Amino acid sequence: MKNQKLFLLALLVLPWLTVPLLGRKAFKRFLPTAIFMCTFTKALDLYGEKKNWWKFYNGIGPFNSMNFMNFGPYLVTSLWILKMTFGKFPLYIISNTVLHMFFIFGGLKFVENFKIFSLENLSKIKYLSINFLRALILYGFQYITLPTKNRK
Repeated sequence: MKNQKLFLLALLVLPWLTVPLLGRKAFKRFLPTAIFMCTFTKALDLYGEKKNWWKFYNGIGPFNSMNFMNFGPYLVTSLWILKMTFGKFPLYIISNTVLHMFFIFGGLKFVENFKIFSLENLSKIKYLSINFLRALILYGFQYITLPTKNRK
């Protein structure tokens, strides 16, 4: 149990150590989309739990384990992916899909061992499909909300 709490804290804190490397301008530019996506993901998490697609374990205090994934690696990865690929839609889709495939077909077992979450009544392919749709929403939201003068 102690290892799980330490892992959750590391999951939340370590990705944020890379944020200064993004640069202030990129951080301010892409943060609204990343926050929107984390909010959307939280709503999807709640819906998926009700449908018994996945299970989240207890986290620390009032937060379940998925909050640590959502506001740690997921938010920071969204910032980095948008910075590196915005304006290059094919590259965005390929890199996002590859990243999700690595997580689903490799890292998922790791987060299950640390009792972060596990898939229940959802196949890995269906989970990949959900992540793909979520990636499209992320890119679309960023494209719509970014002022025209800043588009590439």
